Amino acid sequence: MLSSAIELIVYFLVVIVFGLIALKAKAVDFGGFIASIFIGYMIFLGGGWYWFLIMLIFFVITTQFTKFRYNYKDRLGFAQEKGGVRSWPNVLANGGAAAIFSIMEFRFGGGIYAAAFLGAVAEATADTLATEIGLLSKREPRLITNLKKKVPTGTSGGITLIGTVSAFFGSFIIGIMATILNIIPEASPIKVLTIVTFGGIVGSITDSILGATIQRKGLCENCGKITESLRHCGKLTKKLRGIGFIDNNVVNFSSTIIGAVITLALFILT
Repeated sequence: MLSSAIELIVYFLVVIVFGLIALKAKAVDFGGFIASIFIGYMIFLGGGWYWFLIMLIFFVITTQFTKFRYNYKDRLGFAQEKGGVRSWPNVLANGGAAAIFSIMEFRFGGGIYAAAFLGAVAEATADTLATEIGLLSKREPRLITNLKKKVPTGTSGGITLIGTVSAFFGSFIIGIMATILNIIPEASPIKVLTIVTFGGIVGSITDSILGATIQRKGLCENCGKITESLRHCGKLTKKLRGIGFIDNNVVNFSSTIIGAVITLALFILT
């Protein structure tokens, strides 16, 4: 009992330390700091150190690519807001599904939810890299629902070759780390690598499809910018298309769930 209590305290201290590092590095704001503590602690409870390390790898990779050539992306008008600092909705959108499946592993056990956890993280990594690197493409994106149609850079549902390749490698990296750390000991390394990579890619593709079809896009009536955000310049934007409550965070969270479910299904069926 004492050992378990000490372990829980250590987990809590570790997530606080890493959260403070992220806050100091301006990777998250205070709200994002609080959300990251919650997610990190849930992941520790469900899977321990190795699961937390997988999430940490995701965070480091995506943070670096968010800040990579940030000024150029900012001039395009599609860089992450506030200098790449993540707020709590963004943290929960990308890490919430991983936390949910970690809680399920903690509650029910059996190791089955590890596949879902990995699929969620792989999708979040794939989607972030596809966006952040895809914005640097010299070629115009094509709409995923109509590949013959070229769309402006930053358009929801727009895909590029470099972005798609980056999504694959993002998902692949999580699969590689999962095999190295033996996150799913019941499955062969090849199986883990395959299902995690595939689940992440399918989730990322789903993200683009949702972005092209139902994601809300609005007009800021103050500055005239077309944006995916519900608010801009401190005011609600005027809806141009999509479903009112489905913003980028809702799409991201939904896609991580889909990536998780696909990976879990493949784990069970293959």
